[in-house]
Amino acid sequence: MNFSFSGRHMEVGESLTTKAKESLQSLETKYRLEFLDVNIVMKKDGHQFVTDISVKTNTGNSYMVSDSAEDPKISFDITLQKLEQQMQKKKKTRYSDYSKKKEFEPMAPVSDQKEDDGGLIIAEVLDDLPLMSVSEAAEQLNETRKVFIFENIVNSSVNVVYTRSDGNIGWIDYKNFK
Repeated sequence: MNFSFSGRHMEVGESLTTKAKESLQSLETKYRLEFLDVNIVMKKDGHQFVTDISVKTNTGNSYMVSDSAEDPKISFDITLQKLEQQMQKKKKTRYSDYSKKKEFEPMAPVSDQKEDDGGLIIAEVLDDLPLMSVSEAAEQLNETRKVFIFENIVNSSVNVVYTRSDGNIGWIDYKNFK
């Protein structure tokens, strides 16, 4: 992460800089992103402290937020909350975009195979299922990956999320079939 924290008409202390780095690293972990470039500028405007945060992520998204308060730490906290709200909104928008995607083409029928060879069977071995929540697994779906198999972090069962033909996301929780 390329991190810069500067002050205009004021000095930015080490404790606020450390708090800013830790808070942003926490957001990176929470939203499973990598912040490529983070610029924070805090300035004194009359009796107010104005905090501007600009973030560029590895997914190509950019976020810019600004807010003010009478205390520099409160100003930073409010601005950080706004950043998290924007990130949450962007995450929800990605989920709603799934319903707008076109239907995928069905696989070719197996009946095209010769009857005497018993059909073609292709086996794939999953030796390491990722441990994640359903929402995290749904994020893994994209144009090239229509199905994602994972171990549910909540109940340790094998789950499948997939893009349905109507564009929505389907979820199969294997524990319900036992």
